[in-house]
Amino acid sequence: MNINKKRLLPIGVGLFAFAAIGLLADKAWSEKQQQLDLITNFYKDHMARPEIRQASQLPAGAFYSAELEALVDANLQLCDSLSRGDDICGYGADGDVFLDTQEVPPSLDFERSHFQVARVGENTVEATFNVYPDMGSAYERQIRYVLVKEDAGWRVDDMLYGQGRSMREEIRQENDAVLARARELADAAGWVFNYLGNEDMLDRAARFIAFPVQVCDQYGACAALKRDDVVLLQALDALGHNNPDLTTLPKAGEVSASEGKVVAIGALDFTFRNKAWWVTKIDLRRSSSPLRPNP
Repeated sequence: MNINKKRLLPIGVGLFAFAAIGLLADKAWSEKQQQLDLITNFYKDHMARPEIRQASQLPAGAFYSAELEALVDANLQLCDSLSRGDDICGYGADGDVFLDTQEVPPSLDFERSHFQVARVGENTVEATFNVYPDMGSAYERQIRYVLVKEDAGWRVDDMLYGQGRSMREEIRQENDAVLARARELADAAGWVFNYLGNEDMLDRAARFIAFPVQVCDQYGACAALKRDDVVLLQALDALGHNNPDLTTLPKAGEVSASEGKVVAIGALDFTFRNKAWWVTKIDLRRSSSPLRPNP
């Protein structure tokens, strides 16, 4: 039997091209399915947890992109180091960002939420579900996940909510707000003197103290004290009983911040260092109603 090699060659090329196209199609389908699986598997795990999981509590490298994870970590670090008052700090700290709600019913699970997921754009997946399925459509949620391919697979690069809200943008805004409050002497002094005026809150004033802190008694004897030193607590208690006039504290924007700047307010020296105002000296000889500082 004679085989016409000239005719076989184009047939072989055609079969190879067809196989290549099939492989590319399979790969594209696999990539799309991986995107859907990432979000679906996350919600199966998330809704099975008995307690709310914060945005900063996800395993490193498992869900966020490297850039988004760095942004979340920066938010956590700023809140831990610079948010020292009683304000709630931390992206999503007052709710569940993945369910877009402040409270989650204990009966909610993956099946009851009517969870669905679909691709709605290039590398964008939309998750829809109901956080209170027994209460109707008013509690339906839609969150879009913008994905990026990294070495370990598909990862979330942003979360988009209704009304144009973006996880990235909201974290940036909170980070900027934390830094702005830390640069505001009026904010730091307000919290400190408020705590000093309440005997049950003296320990909270320590959040604003840079240790070791210099403490001088009414006779001029000074010493550098650590946080757990009983003499420090006695000094704070003495200041608390002084009943300072809070109306004389600096107003917002009245004092500019620069590294190393020191401002005396009553018995306290506030020093701006490492992005925030800190109490660096307590001088009981100046224990009287705080005077408004010079800007």
